[in-house]
Amino acid sequence: MPNLNIEKYRRMLAEERARICDEIDAVERDIGRDDVDGGQNEQADYDQHPADAATDTFVKERDIAIRDSFRDVIGRIDEAVGKIERGTYGSCDRCGAEIPKARLDAVPHALYCLECQDLVEAS
Repeated sequence: MPNLNIEKYRRMLAEERARICDEIDAVERDIGRDDVDGGQNEQADYDQHPADAATDTFVKERDIAIRDSFRDVIGRIDEAVGKIERGTYGSCDRCGAEIPKARLDAVPHALYCLECQDLVEAS
């Protein structure tokens, strides 16, 4: 493990997790409000223009995708915290190389070095 201030990263990860959880709650409230306000039933669409219905569908699907993306980030944060506990934080999950401190400062839940991140994203 590189010479890192582990407590700093533990704190950063906890703060980021709390922030993302707040974002998930907000998106879920929006999704729930859309279900109630939109009246997801046949009669609700009776007077609605088809383009408005399509917009409503797009917005709901976008919110669900955002929520799912946030949940993925939570998973990576939890994995990074697990790496702290196991003493492997700061090393790449793919190649084992040291993840640069600048990358961890920018993305404390990074699980891969930049080279491996590019390979993972390309596949």
